[in-house]
Amino acid sequence: MTLPPRKPRAAAGSLAGWLHLDRLLVSLCLLASVTLLYRCLVFTGGLLPFASSGGASGGSGATIVSTTTVGDTRGPNVVTELVIDNLGRTQSTTVTQNEQGMSITVLGSDASLRSRRAALRHGGAQRQAGGTVSLSAGKQHEQDLEPKAYPGLPRDFDAQAYLMYHPDLKRLGIVSADQAKQHYLQQGRTEGRPYKRLRVLMRYTACTGLINQHYSHIAAFSLAAALGAELILPPAVCRDSFAHYFSMNREKNEVRWSPVPLESLLDVDAIIDYWRPRGMVVHRTPSLRPFPDLTMPDVAYPMYPLGSLDPNLVVRLQGVYLKNMDLSDLMDLARAAVVGQATSILRDDPAADVQYVVLDLPCSFFCLRSLSNLPVVSEVAKSLLFAPELHALAKRIVDVLTEGGTQPFNGLHLRVEKDARDWATIMGGQQVVWSGYISTMRGVGFNSTTRIYVASGMLTYGASVEMDRTKNYLMHTGVCSRVHHKEQIIPQKELEGLNSEQKALLDFLVLAQGQRFAGFGSSTFSFYLREFRALHGTPRSTSALVDAAVIGTDKLFLECGTVVKL
Repeated sequence: MTLPPRKPRAAAGSLAGWLHLDRLLVSLCLLASVTLLYRCLVFTGGLLPFASSGGASGGSGATIVSTTTVGDTRGPNVVTELVIDNLGRTQSTTVTQNEQGMSITVLGSDASLRSRRAALRHGGAQRQAGGTVSLSAGKQHEQDLEPKAYPGLPRDFDAQAYLMYHPDLKRLGIVSADQAKQHYLQQGRTEGRPYKRLRVLMRYTACTGLINQHYSHIAAFSLAAALGAELILPPAVCRDSFAHYFSMNREKNEVRWSPVPLESLLDVDAIIDYWRPRGMVVHRTPSLRPFPDLTMPDVAYPMYPLGSLDPNLVVRLQGVYLKNMDLSDLMDLARAAVVGQATSILRDDPAADVQYVVLDLPCSFFCLRSLSNLPVVSEVAKSLLFAPELHALAKRIVDVLTEGGTQPFNGLHLRVEKDARDWATIMGGQQVVWSGYISTMRGVGFNSTTRIYVASGMLTYGASVEMDRTKNYLMHTGVCSRVHHKEQIIPQKELEGLNSEQKALLDFLVLAQGQRFAGFGSSTFSFYLREFRALHGTPRSTSALVDAAVIGTDKLFLECGTVVKL
């Protein structure tokens, strides 16, 4: 059987196909040479100045190091493009025959199986749509890429965080980044160990009186700043009356605490603005209720609704109320709780995406030993600005007291209300307390020529007779020329619009501007007022506290309440 002769056009077409293939082979050979040369340069001194940001290829840290065109005037060109990252690894090789619409990309050897499958799916979709296939290893796949030296290691693995979150590794001699990566691949993954920094949302409760709440904020902000956590602000609280007896014993306690907006005491806008450029996110109070029982502050965890937060991602920090802990120890305890919660989730489901952990603290009052890190505590204390409305009221009082700034005044925090009767009993009776006040006032420089402003809760429950007796006694002992209090200056209707802690804050802000100040040694209000005055430049020598060492709070106050270098 004789075969028919081939048509000339067919022969020409076959020859053209071989020529195109020949060009392709030449192009690939050139690329291989460029790759070899590049790796030699990288491994012998890193001479190629690649930018750290994404280059023309669109991939972060990737650079097009070679584009080769093979062709002539008689046919279509074959264009090849080699993309190499800043570690010398091939990300992709693209071969394009520009007139026939053919584009083939080979992903680099460091691409994960998931990236390859995604690329193939993308290419198949383009082919079905009649377009060309161009599969790059750019930004859209970067998070799926695994370091070549550690196959299987997540792209976002953070060796520093891994070592920090798991201090037991140091005892095993695992201290370097490479050792951390090896440990994670060998056993950390199966153990559910978090391998990257966790987003932490911290919530807490501020409890009882004005300054106890303030110290709760100081501790929480200090811990959040040290952890790099976001902070969710709690409500403020107010009491029903200073006439009621407060006790941690629920059967004996008479005081009723109610949540109120935090803005009633603090300048929340200014606080948020203060911390934003310093890298800490502060969130407003989500809700006032439900609210925990403050007669049990050690378990008074936030109770307001979680909203969109996952309850499975909430962990409680236990045993911190009044514990006087160093900041480093408090950080370790908080970090262990957060990592433990994430580990419990990842152990059950290694593929789980733990986007955040909510860390709940009970009342954080005096959980922090402020002396353990005074620079942080001082910064926090300065940032917690009080409500501007109360500053404005305080200015009105001071203007009257000083007759427009022409007369000095001294300040007295008189802690003799009914809710402080336990202190008087411990000290030996009211007469001992009064004797302590008079000697303290004289010792710091009070005299009969200077008026005083008295801060007391007596008039909040109608003890006007007791207040009149107090004023007469103070003038009779020669520690003042006249006695003033807020009820004489601010109209009753305005004062009725303030809650108990706002009234206390009004007194606090007036006393802070006195020439001298005397308070009670076992009162956080008095102790912090002395610190606040020092924080704002008034020497501590102008303030004095009644010796109440017999009550037993002096050491705790010194270690947890100090906010300015002694």
